[in-house]
Order: sequence, then C-alpha cells, then structure tokens
Amino acid sequence: MNTEKTHQTNKPAILLEIAGVLLPFWVGLIISDLIGSKHISLGGNLIILGGPITYLGLTVSLVILWVVSRRRGVGWSYFGLTSPKSWFLTILKSLGVALAVLLTVKLIINPIMNALPNAGVQDLSRFEYLRGDLPNLIIMLVNIWITAAFLEEFLFRGYLMNRLLDLFGSQSRLAWVIALVGQAVIFGLVHAYQSPIGMFKVGMIGLVFGLSYLVVGRNLWPLILAHGLIDSLDMVGHYFGG
Repeated sequence: MNTEKTHQTNKPAILLEIAGVLLPFWVGLIISDLIGSKHISLGGNLIILGGPITYLGLTVSLVILWVVSRRRGVGWSYFGLTSPKSWFLTILKSLGVALAVLLTVKLIINPIMNALPNAGVQDLSRFEYLRGDLPNLIIMLVNIWITAAFLEEFLFRGYLMNRLLDLFGSQSRLAWVIALVGQAVIFGLVHAYQSPIGMFKVGMIGLVFGLSYLVVGRNLWPLILAHGLIDSLDMVGHYFGG
C-alpha cells in the first residue's frame, strides 16, 4: 500500500490530523482566556502578549504539524513557502493583498458590523497597554511578525486550506469553496477573545486572505508580508491611542 497516497486521500485520517494539529493551539487559547493568563512578564513593565499556555499549545500544534508533514513526505512548497522568483513582485503583491483586506474592512465589514442590531464592539482591550509605551510596542511588533504574520498564515492558509482541499478533492469547485470558507470560520473562532463581533471581523478577513492565497498562486509570502504590515499598522495605532 502507498502510505503517502493513503494519508493524502483517507478522509478520517485527514480529519483526525487536522484536529490533532489545531486543537492544542485552540485549547491553549481557551484555557489562557479562562484563567486570565494573557501575557508573559519580561520584568518591569515589559510583557509578551499571550499567556504561556497559549504558546505551549501553539508549540505542540507546530510539532504535530511537523511530524505529520514529514510522515506524508510534503515539503515547504506544499504550504506555499517556495522562494519567490522576484521579491520585488512579491512585495507588490503583498501591498495589493493588504489593500484588499483594508478596503474589505472599510467598505464591507465595518458597515455590516454597524448595521447589526446589538452587535456590540470588538474587544481590543488587551492592547491598551501599548499606548505611549515604545519598548512594549517594539516587542509586540517582533511578536506579531512571528506569530500572527508567519505562523497564522502558515497554519490557516498554508496548512489548513490545503488540507481541506485534500479532504474534499482539489478537482472539485465545491471543495475550493469549502476550503476557503472553512479556514475562515476556524480562523475567526480562534480569535474568540475579541468577542463574537471580533470573531466575525477576523473570519471575514481570513476569507479575504484565503481568496488572496488562491489569486497569487498559493504562494504564502505575499500574505505573510501583508498580514505583518496590517497588524503593525494596528499596533502603531494602539501606541498612539487609536
């Protein structure tokens, strides 16, 4: 029996693998939120946002992902991490992705959120400590480029979206839709700490990132750069009290 072929097409095995990869990270986020463990102290007023249980869960998820990927014999190209032929064009594409996300937020997501009755507001209180605090802003910028920009795109677009395509069959148009919507829904759910309206906003943003992933030929680098740029602008906004 071809082991690699079995792991690529066996639906129960794929579902079990997806759960095994994502659940440790998800559970870590939930436990951290329940016990109020939201940062790691570096001494003085310096902190890394995100509790130790969150980072433990993320580490376990990445280890499982590495193990199952090695077992399937897939390389970096499977996730879309091949070296770009032109970094200049990659940067231009990333600016296009960032613009698409920002326009979607302004023209579609925010109007929908404002029109929803009793929608509430997105809970961004955990970022208030950044106001006027340059050292913590620098720590946050380094953190988001590693965890949000690279690892979130790697997990949700590079891994999850491709694995959902494996699950439903990449030759089917319906499979592409399911993979696109599925990763966006799960992406929103893992941001539950931002309140239901925050989950909706993040899920919609995940949908745009997923579409962008397909448009740029399933290359992850434009998404990573765009994600890092958008989150960096958000954090700088918090620094200035926005």
